[in-house]
Amino acid sequence: MGVNGNGARTPEPADPAHIINVRDFSPETLRTIVAHLEVSTAFEHMVYREAELDAIWSITGFFLAQQPESPEREAVDHLRRGARQAHDLVGEGRAAEAAQVLRSFL
Repeated sequence: MGVNGNGARTPEPADPAHIINVRDFSPETLRTIVAHLEVSTAFEHMVYREAELDAIWSITGFFLAQQPESPEREAVDHLRRGARQAHDLVGEGRAAEAAQVLRSFL
């Protein structure tokens, strides 16, 4: 994060060549992936984004398996399906559309 002229923190610009370390499916993580999707153009960027979306898909699957009675189950399952859809869009080179899908969960 940077600091603007008012002393407020501002997010660093997304670097599409940077691989995001996905540890959870928090709004902050989703925002970071969306920001990277929005600037990804090269094949290697798409590979990184697919891997990040795979991580979201896996982490949400672990949550669903470990928390079968969670009140968040439906929302997490919906996110999991959205991550899969976004992944498929990235595989087709449609990163901007994938970003829109993921943004709908924020």
